[in-house]
Amino acid sequence: MSKPCVGCGWCCLQDPCMESHRRYGYMRRCPDLFWDEEKKRYMCGLMLDPEMSEQVRQSQHEGQGCYAPLNSWRDDVRNRDNEK
Repeated sequence: MSKPCVGCGWCCLQDPCMESHRRYGYMRRCPDLFWDEEKKRYMCGLMLDPEMSEQVRQSQHEGQGCYAPLNSWRDDVRNRDNEK
């Protein structure tokens, strides 16, 4: 059973999605991932783009929760942009 996404960034920082690879090539970090200081969580610019097709949203499992519920980042959501 999955848990709700908390915006920890683990998935996108560890392994960018195929849509990111198609748009930007194989980069270590997706340029569309950003830290929302007000919400204190990572957000996906691809998912927020109203031009994105429903097929892409489904491929990203929008609304289906966290696929790595045991990862330690879930309990320590913070901006990791300056970490190595």
